[in-house]
Formats: sequence, structure tokens, C-alpha cells
Amino acid sequence: MKNRRIMNMSMTALALLMSSIMSFAQSAEILVDTSVIDRAMDVVGAKLTSSAATQEEITRLANSASSVFEEFKRENDTLEALLVLNAEWRQRIDRQEQQIAELDESIANVEVVTREIPLLTQKMLASAEEFIELDYPFHLDDRRARVAFARDAITNPAVSIAERFRQVLVLYQTENSYGRTIETYPDTIEIGGVERDVNIVRIGRVALIYQTTDRQVTGAWDLNARAWVELPAGDYRTAVQTAIRVASQLDAPKIIDLPVQAPEIAQ
Repeated sequence: MKNRRIMNMSMTALALLMSSIMSFAQSAEILVDTSVIDRAMDVVGAKLTSSAATQEEITRLANSASSVFEEFKRENDTLEALLVLNAEWRQRIDRQEQQIAELDESIANVEVVTREIPLLTQKMLASAEEFIELDYPFHLDDRRARVAFARDAITNPAVSIAERFRQVLVLYQTENSYGRTIETYPDTIEIGGVERDVNIVRIGRVALIYQTTDRQVTGAWDLNARAWVELPAGDYRTAVQTAIRVASQLDAPKIIDLPVQAPEIAQ
């Protein structure tokens, strides 16, 4: 009995020992599995960290590319604006170069013009002076004074060539205007050796007629005879009176029968 009890106790101890050994083995196995998981988690964490860094780099590069693209667009817009501006300036430069060429040509001709204008103005002035003396004798003092003034200008070294030419042109323009106007003015002329107060009426350059202030004598300037000639009073007295009133703007313009010399063939 005693041996059987010892055997039972030995079996119990053995079972406890085996149970302890199994528990220890399971605990060791569990510890081994936990370290593997930790290493796996470390690897996963490293991968996630690397992925995050990679994403940050991708984001940085994308932002950098977007910034570079925007800068490119700005620079491209600036380039287009500069090209348009350059084209406009090129057109202006072309026009200025053309103007410079024209000015160079004009400057080259200045010497010729400067040399020829004095002779031209002298010829023009001599022709105007001769024309006035052969024309109807109206406002002779004023017209001769203009000739004298122009002659003084073209012989004055202090007066520029342009001003000399302008004075002669003013003289010609004034003389030319007489051919397009009519006027009346009082004057004193010699009739039959006696000076008489008369009213003169000028019709352009086709007629210069007088009538005494008492309306008894009417006459006209004869270009061929270079003298005043008396007209038949009964034929022209009323017509000349009407002409004087029209020229004085006292009557409306109308057709008037007046003596006009026939034109001659120019020589």
C-alpha cells in the first residue's frame, strides 16, 4: 500500500512537471511570435514613413512644377507684349527713316533753291511793277508803296530768303484779289484840264468808270489811250449810278450795261 501511494505521488509529480514544462514551452512560443510581429510592425512603419516622405517630395515637386509653369506663362505673356511693342517701334523707325531720307533730299536741294530764289523774286517784282503801271490806275499810291516795300525787303541782307519771297507773294495775292472784287471810292481826277471830284467804280479789272459828284459827267478809263474818256451821258449815267450803288452795297447785285473794252491777244 505504501509503495502504491508513493507511485501515485510520483505520477502526480510527473504530471505537474510535464504541465509546467508545457506551460513554459507555450510561453516561450508566445514570446517568439511577439518579436516577429514587432519586427513586422517596424518594417511597416518604415514603409509608411518612406511613403510619407515620398508623397511629400511628390507634392513639393508638383508645387514647384506649377510655380515654374505660372512663371513660364508670365514670361511668355511678357514676350508677346514685347514682340508687339517691338513691331510698333519698327514701323515708327521705318517712317522716321523715310522722313530722314526726304529731309536729306530737301537739304540737298536747299543750295539750288537758295541760289535761284533771289533771281526769281527780282523777276516777279519787276513783272508786278510793270503790270501795275499798265493796269487801270486805281489805288496807285497804295500799290506802288507795296512794290517799294517788297523791293526794300528783297534787297535787305537782314531779311531771310523766305521772308523776301513771302513779301513778293503777298504783293501778287493782293493784286490778284482786285480781279475778283468790285468797289467804289471818291477821288479827284483831271477832266478836260480841270480837276474834278468824282466817284470811281471799279468792276474787277474789266472796267474803271467815274462819275462826277453832280452826276453830270460820266466817263471811263481807256487802256489804249491811257486816259479818261467821257461817255455819252444819256447812255451810261443811270447805269453808272446803279453800279455805284451796287458797289456800295446799297442795291442788290444785278446785271448792268457798262462799257467794257474787248480783250486783246496776249503777246
